[in-house]
Amino acid sequence: MIDDTNYADCLALYNFNHVDKIKGKKSFSYIFNDNINYIRSLYNRGKIRNVTYDTIQKTILCGFIYLGYDLFVCPHCGNESIVPHKCNSKLCTSCGTKEAKLRAAHISSIALDAKHRHIVFTIPKHLRGYFIKDRSLLNLFFIAARNTLACVFSDESKFLIDKKNTYMVSVLAPSWSG
Repeated sequence: MIDDTNYADCLALYNFNHVDKIKGKKSFSYIFNDNINYIRSLYNRGKIRNVTYDTIQKTILCGFIYLGYDLFVCPHCGNESIVPHKCNSKLCTSCGTKEAKLRAAHISSIALDAKHRHIVFTIPKHLRGYFIKDRSLLNLFFIAARNTLACVFSDESKFLIDKKNTYMVSVLAPSWSG
């Protein structure tokens, strides 16, 4: 976790004007920084997990030397150039886009060239609290999804498919808003 005392000093020194707006829109770092007191209060009450709070802090400080930096010195003229480290967060508008493109390219390179179906299983809103409190329950969710698909595509089903070429890829995207 980022030390809040040093973090506050860094934010006071950091000029967000040059990174707050991307193509005329406010970035996540601006929105998070603008609401940091509210986010901190949620974290202190246990409403935000440690990893989420850390990610928000890193997103705010993305491209700032507080996250570390590399110093390059020209051997001929001695000019120095500081390159701040990035946050590599999915929430960050610059790092998240890069990560999404890399992930899409990787999945495309390993994916089978086959017909497929895209099926989404969701957890009802009134049950999501249980899964947020006990994340091990998510494994049961995947098992239930697998068993449901096995029943739907079984020999007795009207959705008979080629058993030899049947695969399932499971992905968790927990973007629950409450």
